[in-house]
Amino acid sequence: MSDIKYKKFGWAFIGAGSIARKVAVEIVREGSCRIVSVWNRTPSRAQSFASQFGAAACRTPEAALAAPGVEGAYVCVEPAFHADYVRRCLAAGAPVLCEKPFTLNAAEAASLFRLAREKGLYLSEAMWTWHNAAAQKVRSWVRGGAVGRVRSLRAVYAYPLTLMPCRRRLLSAEGGGGALLDIGVYPVRYVYELFGMPDSVACTGRLRGGVDLGEKIAMRYPSFTAEIAVSMTSFGGEKLVIRGAEGKIVVPEFHAARRAVLIRGGKREVFRDGALLYARQFAQAADEIRTGRREGARIPAQGTLDVLRLTDECRRQMGQRYPRES
Repeated sequence: MSDIKYKKFGWAFIGAGSIARKVAVEIVREGSCRIVSVWNRTPSRAQSFASQFGAAACRTPEAALAAPGVEGAYVCVEPAFHADYVRRCLAAGAPVLCEKPFTLNAAEAASLFRLAREKGLYLSEAMWTWHNAAAQKVRSWVRGGAVGRVRSLRAVYAYPLTLMPCRRRLLSAEGGGGALLDIGVYPVRYVYELFGMPDSVACTGRLRGGVDLGEKIAMRYPSFTAEIAVSMTSFGGEKLVIRGAEGKIVVPEFHAARRAVLIRGGKREVFRDGALLYARQFAQAADEIRTGRREGARIPAQGTLDVLRLTDECRRQMGQRYPRES
């Protein structure tokens, strides 16, 4: 890790897949960060990424982390390997922002947060939904009593992802694929961010080849149950609806929402947000690292651990376990 500080925060990208490219396009456009270096296990992919974004393609993660101007690492590899590469980054003295799901399970995550604390390094999960204004607005409506006492919450996230180019990753048990940790974590996290840990969680799902294709989840709270339906084999769209005694909130495409609607008393209030969706997360993480924080303000360690405990329980009830967890 270099001690050199540039006006633009310097990231080392550990991973150069499709998600990393989407992120890179936005953070470069936003302008407060730059990509200094990149490593990928397929060298040609790292070279292509480096050429596109003006970074140095490196032969090892450690070389990427040691590049002059690097101030933090973004880990974006297959979920099963998140823990391995986060550990390597921390061992090299690098603050880390790790793509969701942070790890396969809560035990892995807890060990990484302990290591980060021991080394005095920043570590946070890249759960970008909660860096964006629409999600923050929904939370303010709920907590401010805009719809009165909540009576129900229903969320669906269902697309035939197994027919898309990403299917190999999603269907790989060895890589940590499956619906719950890839897309189901978004509604689970959304409910958690609004209402905290539930009294209980119940989950049923469909398994094939060691991964879950979809599930139905019930997160039970004292006065209502949040119902979640997730699928990567069928089309049901993406929407979250909260109904209360005095109105309702509708959030289309909630994990990446640019719009949220509050309906009450026969009137509609529409909140719109046109900002870049990934950029805020990286700008905030960069500021937190430079100011000496050890975890994310919006996505703290406890939240990551709590949500992983919920997904652990869902997977236990479905009977799903990854090869790397044996």
